[in-house]
Amino acid sequence: MNNQKIAFYTRTVVFIMFNTMATVLWGQQSIQEFVSPDLNTVRLHREGWNLAHPIIQLKGNEQLQLSFDEPGGSVKNYHYSVTLCDANWVESILMPTEYYTGILVNPILDYSYSFNTTFDYVHYNLVFPESENRIMMSGNYVIKVFEDYNEKVPVLIKKFMVVETVASIRAHIRHTAQSSIRESHQEIQFEVEHKSFDIRNPVNEVTATIIQNGRIDNMITGLRPQFYGNGTMDFNYMRETLMEGGNEFRYVDLRSGRFVVDNVREMQYVEPFYHAKLSTDHSRKTEPYRFRRDLNGRYHIEVREYENYDTEADYFFVHFRLYSNFAEPSEKVYLNGELTNWMQTPFSEMSYNPLEKCYQLTLLLKQGYYNYQYLTVKDGETKGSLYNFEGNFEQTENDYLILIYYKGVSDRCHRLIGAETFNSVGQ
Repeated sequence: MNNQKIAFYTRTVVFIMFNTMATVLWGQQSIQEFVSPDLNTVRLHREGWNLAHPIIQLKGNEQLQLSFDEPGGSVKNYHYSVTLCDANWVESILMPTEYYTGILVNPILDYSYSFNTTFDYVHYNLVFPESENRIMMSGNYVIKVFEDYNEKVPVLIKKFMVVETVASIRAHIRHTAQSSIRESHQEIQFEVEHKSFDIRNPVNEVTATIIQNGRIDNMITGLRPQFYGNGTMDFNYMRETLMEGGNEFRYVDLRSGRFVVDNVREMQYVEPFYHAKLSTDHSRKTEPYRFRRDLNGRYHIEVREYENYDTEADYFFVHFRLYSNFAEPSEKVYLNGELTNWMQTPFSEMSYNPLEKCYQLTLLLKQGYYNYQYLTVKDGETKGSLYNFEGNFEQTENDYLILIYYKGVSDRCHRLIGAETFNSVGQ
C-alpha cells in the first residue's frame, strides 16, 4: 500500500472521529470550531480584506467571505446555516427567526475546479449574508457547512461576530508592575466609552474578551469593569489581563515551486506531488529579541507564476522540523497559527523523532506566504506556552482584539456592543 493510500485511510478514520466529536459538542451546546480533515485552506474573514477578523457591522453593507478547498474533482452538495450564540459560545435560546431573516438553510453554489495543478481540488466560495438574508441582532455567531441537508454532521464550523458600535474602546499596553515577568509579558489595559448607550448595572451586564492575534487557547474572557461612571467603564486590571509576549512569527514562502527561497531547504517533485522540505528550526528562547514584520500568524495565498490564486495555486506537502535534544514526556508540541486553524488537534501536533533529535510534522499547504510558531501544552492543560521554543519578549508586536458584550435585564442573549483591534506597537 503506497503512502498516498495510507494517508487517505488515516484521514478517513480521523474524519469519522472528528465528526463524532463535533456532533457531541453541538449536542452539549458548547460550540467549538471544527474543520474536517478532508478540507484545506479554510478561511473566514471580512470580504475584501483577507487578514481581517471575521467581524461585520450590524445593519451595515459589510459581508463575510468563507472559502475552502476539497481534494479531488467531485463537487459536493454543500449547504450552510447560521446560529446565534451567547458570549460563551453556547447556542442561544432564541428562535432563528428572531435574529435572522430569509432562508435558514442555503446552498453554496460558487465553486470552481483547480487548473494546471499536480493536486486536484475543488474551490468553494461563499459571500454572506446574501442579499435575501439579513442578520438582525449583534453577537457571536457560527456558520455550519454540511453536505445535503444533514446539519447534524457538519464538515465545517467557524465562528464570526456581528457588532453594533455603541461603545468605543481605547486600549494600550502597559509595563506590568510584576518585576519577574516585566520583560516577557504584555499587560492589556482599556477603557470603554458608551455615552449614547445606557448601561444601568455595568458589573452585572457587561463582560469583555481579549484575543491575542488569532489564538483561542489563551484568550481572556469574562472580564468585568473595575470602575464606571459618566458613560465610561474602566478595565485596568493588574494581573488578569497579562499575556505572554511571545516572539515574532516564523515564516515560510511557498509562492513558487520553481525556486528555493528562505527557510526552504529543498523543493522536490516526488510523483505525483511536490514536497517542500524546510530548514530545521531551533529554539529562540535564549536569543535576543529581533523585530521582523510579520502577519501575526496569518497567511496569504499567492502564486508568483499565475494570477488566479484560488484555482491555479498548487498544493505542497510541507515538512516542518524543530530541533530538540530530547522530548518532554509531560507536554505536547503543536504547530500554531492560521495554517492549523489556531487549533491544537492531532493534525497540528508534532511527533518526536529520537534518531533525528527533532519534532516533525507534515502539512498539506496551498501555495502562499505563511506565518507559524511552536506552542507547547502540558498534559491536562488547554492553554499553551510559547516560551520553550519561541521565547517571550514584552516588545513583541502583537495584534489584540477586544470584544465588549452586553446583556441587560430584559435581554435573552448577549449583544456585542463594541469590538476593536489594536496593535501592541502601533497603539
